[in-house]
Parts: sequence; structure tokens; C-alpha cells
Amino acid sequence: MSLYSHYDKAHNHKLNRALHMLAIPVGFSSLVVVWFHPFIALLLIPAAFALAWLGHLIEGNKPAFLSNPAHVFVAPIWLVRRVFGATSKSPDTDKAA
Repeated sequence: MSLYSHYDKAHNHKLNRALHMLAIPVGFSSLVVVWFHPFIALLLIPAAFALAWLGHLIEGNKPAFLSNPAHVFVAPIWLVRRVFGATSKSPDTDKAA
């Protein structure tokens, strides 16, 4: 199973997906905010993780990054694919068979 497929399967519950749609941008925005307000940036990271953990508590599973920390980098790809409607196939199935 690819990283993307594993990440996608760990986010089936609508509320979990919604919380991740909020948590991912909040978490990654801390990378920009740190240049202007380091203290606020440090607060954004635990806020993002809290939102994501709440989603997984609701869904009843563990966050994907606990099984593989690389999922932190898969999260923004998953978010973009969800926002733009590319949810039917994982990136590794887009290749010709």
C-alpha cells in the first residue's frame, strides 16, 4: 500500500476529514508565521495536531504519521487532491498498467 493510499484510508469519517482540512493549513502556515511571530507559530503547531488528533479520536484510529512520519508530507498532497476533487485514484495508480 502506498503512503498516499494508507493516509487516505485513515481519513474516512467526514468530521475527521473536515478537521484535517483545517489542521493541515494551520500546521503548515506555522512555517511562514515563524518569521513574523515565532511565539504564535509555536502555538499553531500543537493547535494543528490537536485538531487532527480530535479527528482521529472521532474516527477511532491512530494518526497515520505514527506508523510512518513521512505522512506529515503526504498530508498537504492529500488536502490538495481533496480540494480539487482528485480523490478517486491514488497517485501510484495513475500510471499506465
